[in-house]
Amino acid sequence: MSFPREPGAGTETSLPTGDHAVDALITMAAQSAQLPADEHKALYSSVIAGLEQELNTDPQTHLSGAAS
Repeated sequence: MSFPREPGAGTETSLPTGDHAVDALITMAAQSAQLPADEHKALYSSVIAGLEQELNTDPQTHLSGAAS
């Protein structure tokens, strides 16, 4: 089954979050547009794992300037 796409669909860019690690994960997720559909699950699983890791990181680490 195929769904019609609106012109420009999937070409949006996101604004930086201010967290370099999260921004990198968002960029990684955006790469799904260039991958075959059967590779999306692995990519999204990796992105979700990275986001969970960032959420579990001590915020003081970022405030002190230490790398995550």
